[in-house]
Parts: sequence; C-alpha cells; structure tokens
Amino acid sequence: MNKNIFRAYDIRGNSLTDLDDQTIKRIAFVLGKRILNNGHNSVYVGHDSRLSANSLQKSLVAGFNASGVKVISLGLVPTPLVYYATKVGQSPNGVMITGSHNPKDDNGLKIVLNDSAVSGLELLEEVNNQASITETNEDFVDFDIIPQYLSELKEKIQIKNKIKVVLDAGNGAAGELADLVFRSLGFETISINKEPDGNFPNHHPDPSKEKNLEQLKLKVKDHGADIGFAFDGDGDRVGMITNTGASVLADHLIMMLTEYYLNKRCGPVIFDVKCSSQLAVLINNLGGQPIMEKTGHFNIKKAIKDHNAVLGGEMSGHIFINHDWYGFDDAVFTAAILAQIIANEGSSATEIIEKFPKTFSTPELNLTVSDETKFQMVEKFKNEMSFPESDLNTIDGVRVTIGSAWGLMRASNTSPKLVFRFEAESDEELLQIKNLFEENLSRIFPDLSLNFN
Repeated sequence: MNKNIFRAYDIRGNSLTDLDDQTIKRIAFVLGKRILNNGHNSVYVGHDSRLSANSLQKSLVAGFNASGVKVISLGLVPTPLVYYATKVGQSPNGVMITGSHNPKDDNGLKIVLNDSAVSGLELLEEVNNQASITETNEDFVDFDIIPQYLSELKEKIQIKNKIKVVLDAGNGAAGELADLVFRSLGFETISINKEPDGNFPNHHPDPSKEKNLEQLKLKVKDHGADIGFAFDGDGDRVGMITNTGASVLADHLIMMLTEYYLNKRCGPVIFDVKCSSQLAVLINNLGGQPIMEKTGHFNIKKAIKDHNAVLGGEMSGHIFINHDWYGFDDAVFTAAILAQIIANEGSSATEIIEKFPKTFSTPELNLTVSDETKFQMVEKFKNEMSFPESDLNTIDGVRVTIGSAWGLMRASNTSPKLVFRFEAESDEELLQIKNLFEENLSRIFPDLSLNFN
C-alpha cells in the first residue's frame, strides 16, 4: 500500500497503481467501524465523472458492507451534494469518490464522519493495520438528493433582474446540476462542457489555471453574457469571468461575499495563507474578524466551525458560506449567490469588482518536486532562508512579508508540488519579493529548476 495516498485533507492517488481494490476495501472497513462506534449505521457515497469511479465505488461499497454499514448511493454528483446529504439527510457520514483537479487517471476519497471532515493522515495507521477484506457483498440503495437541494436553493435565492450567465463545468460532475439550478432560479443560462466525461476532452476542469478559462471567456463575449462561471471536476471550486471576459481573482470573489454577508451578520471570516493581504483589511473595515488559516478544505471547515465564522475562502476557489447555509465548499451555491449579487445590484460584474482594492500579484505558481521530499524542502528553506527586516508567518509553509509585499512557499497536500504566490502594492515591489525568493531557492537548492507553472 502506498502510504503517500493518505494526505492532510483527504485520500488521493493514481487510480490504477495506488487505489487498488483491497486498499479501498480496507479504508471503507475502517471508516465503517468508526461509523458504528459513533452510533450510526449508514453512509452516503457519491462519485464524480472520472473513468475509475465505478470500480472504486464497488470496492468502497464492499468494504462498508463487510463492516456492517449500509451504503446510500447518490450516484454521479458534485462533492457538495454529498456534504449536503450529511447535513439534511438520515446520516451524518459521507464519502465522495473524486480526484478533484488532479490528472484524469488519479482519484481519491473526501470523507465526512459524524458531520466532521476526516483527514487521510489520521486514517493511515488504522488502515495499515487492517487485515485484508475477503467479503465481496456489494449492496446499496440509490437516493436522489437533488430535488431537496434545488428546493432549498430556490427558497434562499431570488433575483430581481434576469441576467445572462455562461457555465463551464469542464465535463466534470457539476455541469448538469449547475445548469438545472441556474435555469430554475430564472437566469438566462448557457452551459458548455456540461456532459460528464472523465476524459475531459475540452480542457482540464481546474478554474484556478488561466488556460482552462479561455473557452468560457470566448463564450461570455460571443453571447454578450453578464457573467461566466467555471467549476472544477467535483464542483467544490468556482472561478468567475466578468461581462468583459476578464477572469476574477478568488480574492475578489471572497471580498464580494464578505461585503454581502458581513452586512447580514458581523463575525469572523476565514481565509487561507495564499489570499491577498487586502482581504484582511476589507474584513476589518466592514467590522468582521479576519482569521488566516492553513490551506485546505479540511482546515478551513474546522476553523469555520471552531469560530462560528460567517464564511471562509481559499485563493484556489473553494468558498464556504456559513450564514444561512451549511459551511461547506459548494461551487454551484456560491456561483448562484454571486450571480444574485450582480443581478440585484444592477451594476455590471466589472463595475462591482472594480470597487475592491487592486494589487500586483501572481496566480498560484508551482514547482514540480516529489511527494517524498516536498515537506522536507519547505523545512530546509525555512531553516536556511535569509529575508532581512521581514515578518514571518509559518502556519502553513512560510509567508514572508516585507513592507507591502509578501511571498509564500508551501508544500501542496494534493500533488507533488511546491506552491508559491507573491503580492505587492507596486510592480517593482512584486518583482523584488519574487527575486528574493528565487535567490534563496537557488542558494538552498542549487539543482532545483525554477520553471514555475
């Protein structure tokens, strides 16, 4: 068993080499024992559009059955529908089979037990000690959660002005649901790449990468649309395109929602270490409490629960609305709220975004390294780096602030990469902080190629 599949947020690996039948059965059996120990006897299971989903579901169901836990299958759904089921359904337990934004041959498991997210790391020892599962029973019942979800969204979201929206699910799991939701809410809706297809024939479903937004930008401009939304493969991350075809930083999406929700209830707003320094300024100015947290849905959801936060957000496009909603990352619901704000304000998306502070920043930048060395590399960098007259934040990797500029280096918890981001109030300061990081990297890791992507 490849122990690297047990990650800080979830379980993720290559579907052919890492997520074999016996490994998945053992994981399900261990989860089943925990469910029974919590006084429950059932679990919701959903899956995205990846080609390996059905085989993994068979193994997962067999493992749960062997443990004595009943499986309720939600079928092909976005991850948020599994979370939603655990909030409103008969069981507070759910497992989503998804590789999220990883390459198409990867897959994994996102897990909720007893209404709390479960880290893959906390399961490692238990699964490693679990004997092989010989039972092969694969009983489950089907359940359609979509009507209840749609009904609740229609109660919470009303638009005053009908606007035109383009949706791009990248052939992931969110396409058909998003199209149904937006049409039901009264938006003029145009959907592209709606059909689930695990080959992802048009582009990879990762809205945090600019190249994956090109098709959506063209459609927004071609149709004269008011707004465009892109979803990742399992529908828990969202990207937005304005009426002029410009992509919107997740920082500004979180600012839009912060302004909207802090006018309803003052309280904490959680954001990850990759977010703009201007976000904390805005939260303070609006009477909220800014709280920076480690990157990852597991960490953000825990912080939201611990602080009873109004909402949370990550620079990658995970947004967690916790006022009059359930505090999990739901790209379809978030997109619908953003579209409602634009429709009801009577201003264009461009005009609304232009209200928020602008900085000079990079997108998320990555360097490919190995899973085995990435965390040690971050520790080595922290121990040997030199940034005179700087402030350091080490809650997740290292975030170095010098004047108005800051730079971040951390290890990805979902892929074999080092993650970077840089921001400043001038182009000159941005270049300076980026150069300082590159000088340190070249000195500490002389064999590392600095080909950011």
